[in-house]
Amino acid sequence: LEAVTKPQVYVFLSIVLDERGAKAANKYRKNLLAAWNWGMECIEGFPQVVAPFKGVKPFPVEQTDRYVPSEEDVVKVLQQAEGQDLVFLLTLYFTGGRRGEIFRLSWERDVKLDIGKIRLSDNKAGNGQKRFRWLDMHPELLKSLTWWREARPCVVDNVFMQTHCDGSLGEPYRQRNTFMKRLCERAKVKPFGFHALRHKSAAITFVSSGLNAAQVLMGHYRATTTDRYVRSAGLYTDHSAIMAALGGSGIGQAV
Repeated sequence: LEAVTKPQVYVFLSIVLDERGAKAANKYRKNLLAAWNWGMECIEGFPQVVAPFKGVKPFPVEQTDRYVPSEEDVVKVLQQAEGQDLVFLLTLYFTGGRRGEIFRLSWERDVKLDIGKIRLSDNKAGNGQKRFRWLDMHPELLKSLTWWREARPCVVDNVFMQTHCDGSLGEPYRQRNTFMKRLCERAKVKPFGFHALRHKSAAITFVSSGLNAAQVLMGHYRATTTDRYVRSAGLYTDHSAIMAALGGSGIGQAV
């Protein structure tokens, strides 16, 4: 470890940059830096020196609008799902949750069907502590989860489970890498993933109820984070409402 130098790190991250792009290279840098700092605290004999990853600046990332699917495309994808898969997608949509938050859902801790509440958790507090937020369930989500609790093939605490293999039946999902790709192909729509569905929920909430409501749905600690999501989704670029307001005012009419 003492032999790892900043130039070596830069060359390695540059290779990742060329092969996978700036976002992937910056993610490698962040994770390796976190691992090094953890090693300094927790592993006996780990070099007590500044991590070489810290000296390499993040690569600039070209900011582009995030792809947010149309409502029609989301409906087409939902129509391709059934059973647990459909309930899973509805839970993503009605809670605006992250994929990992939905994977972690527990019947005992997080789902209260009797009062129509669902709890999501994340590790976004910045100090390693978990954050929790309770949300009211939409009636359709409550109906879907109530059905799934009765229809599930085995009684386990995790809400969503692997059902395709006897050896892992009932085990919680860790990832579903090809799930959305297959549904989009069957629906014949431009591919989008779990996070795009979260953005769609936020976009609909923002348009109808404003930034604060979108912030609550997404579970952002700061409104500025939600604002960045909204802007990256292109929701501030439509000036028609502004023009209509200015033109419809007393000044606009006089003009």
